[in-house]
Amino acid sequence: MIRRACLLVVLVGLMAGCSTGPAQGGDQGANPFLGDQNMDKADTGYVNLKGMEVEVTVEADVEASSWRVFGAPADLALFAVTYLRTHKKFYLEILGEDATASDRLEWLVDGQWISSAEAHEVDKSKLTHFRYKDVDAVVMYSDANHAQVGTVYEAKVPIRPYRIMEEAAKNCADEDHHLGLSQSIYWYLWNPDKRDCNKDLLQTMTLTVTEVLPRNPDSYPEYDKLWEDGRLDVAVFFGQLDDGDVSKDGNWRNVKKLATWLTDADFEEVTDVDMGRRFIKHVGDLTEVVDIYGPDVFHNVADYGRFDNWQKAVSEHEVIMYNGHSVLGTGMAFERAVYPDKYQIFQVASCLSYEYYVRPILAGKGGWQNVDVISNTTPTYYFENLPLTSTMLAKIMWGFEHEGRTSWQDIMEAASRAVGHYRFGVSGARGNCFSPEGDRCSSNPEPEGNRYESTQSVQIPDNDPNGVESQIAVSDAGSIAGLKVELNITHTWVGDLEVVLTHDGVDQVLWSRDGGSKDDIQQAFKVEAFDGQDVSGSWTLRVVDHARRDVGTIQSWALDVAVAQ
Repeated sequence: MIRRACLLVVLVGLMAGCSTGPAQGGDQGANPFLGDQNMDKADTGYVNLKGMEVEVTVEADVEASSWRVFGAPADLALFAVTYLRTHKKFYLEILGEDATASDRLEWLVDGQWISSAEAHEVDKSKLTHFRYKDVDAVVMYSDANHAQVGTVYEAKVPIRPYRIMEEAAKNCADEDHHLGLSQSIYWYLWNPDKRDCNKDLLQTMTLTVTEVLPRNPDSYPEYDKLWEDGRLDVAVFFGQLDDGDVSKDGNWRNVKKLATWLTDADFEEVTDVDMGRRFIKHVGDLTEVVDIYGPDVFHNVADYGRFDNWQKAVSEHEVIMYNGHSVLGTGMAFERAVYPDKYQIFQVASCLSYEYYVRPILAGKGGWQNVDVISNTTPTYYFENLPLTSTMLAKIMWGFEHEGRTSWQDIMEAASRAVGHYRFGVSGARGNCFSPEGDRCSSNPEPEGNRYESTQSVQIPDNDPNGVESQIAVSDAGSIAGLKVELNITHTWVGDLEVVLTHDGVDQVLWSRDGGSKDDIQQAFKVEAFDGQDVSGSWTLRVVDHARRDVGTIQSWALDVAVAQ
């Protein structure tokens, strides 16, 4: 039996393949839950993840009957999705659930742009040209270096999307031995560059960049929200890969291997569970729970018969990791789920999950405040699921156990190395408030007191466990009621550095090999470890560079102290 990365249900009884390939046997890699997740520079250093998110305005003509015209822009965009990802390394989110949004879809009627709501009141024969605003897209690799506001991308699409099978037959589509060609999936096999494709059936859709979003901004999962109950609940779904007997499905191998890895990492299996397999580990006051669900629990995102199993997992877990088929964008499971108010992380490893499933999850959660979504821009091979899921989960758990010191950049870099490409990304992380140094969404309170500063620059020895020290002597006396420490350290790879502040026998770590390959530490830290101590005496800042090649300097540092009255 041929296994496929993402088998897709198009019509009842029709199974379709996406990124087909033979079963890949052999080594499944090393157990990512063993070892120190944050100390190997080669493993955790931040590297640009090759992609950039932009917003575009989509504009094109369309011919459709009056009863289908309002859905036509979104359906026409499906053809652009295929053309752009195969020709331009440009990945457009699919718009089906937003097709009639009056604030985003506009029609050009009698020389004036009108909203979708207004268009319902005019003669439908006039609705032949539209534009769709604020559409999210990802630009990958070298193209990401050139995209800017005003950049125009072009896609060849049909003029009459609902008649393309009738008008073009197989001449404008690639053949697929498993899918079969039909009107409903013509967009997925769309190839207007074929020699026999009638160019009179085509037009050029334009996609104009209106906003370039920050590229890979430093961000973290919202660990403070994950810590609230002292427990991290994870659901890992391995859906049905094959067409045949689910009890013999190829994904059971991944279920077994993940269970073995968790057991080797000191997780204990709990046998009294309603479904799937449960593993628990206690780390100090924290508890980690991983529920692994095999193909029998939930076949795919269009599995209506087992939807209750999916709903139960979404309601009860903070991290939900889906590895299965995308069903050509039939996102029933994501669209119908009732989402809890708590912060959650979703990993969706299936065909084109960025294009398909980010929007329904966002809609279900009601905004980005309580969700981050990991998705991919291209078809995913089934043998990528285990290394992707296990690597990401190991990284998230390490951060959960270690003061939140694993960023999304660290997680995605490790995951990209595990699968051998950079086509996975995180949506929703840009506005996250958590960081190991404090809440980024509120300014640190300024202690109202005295400032003590060292402006003497000190070189940091490279790869030296002894590091270097800098002192500030404080002659004033008084009980510390608030302390802010300001650092100005230049360095070409801050993930090498450990920074510790010492006073009166108390050590406080300010920086512990965070930040990967970023340059420089120029920020303030609110520190409570010294509250109640006398401010007088010697304060020592010790900086250690734990890896070779990259070097730096303590340029200056300061204490801002509020003294109790």
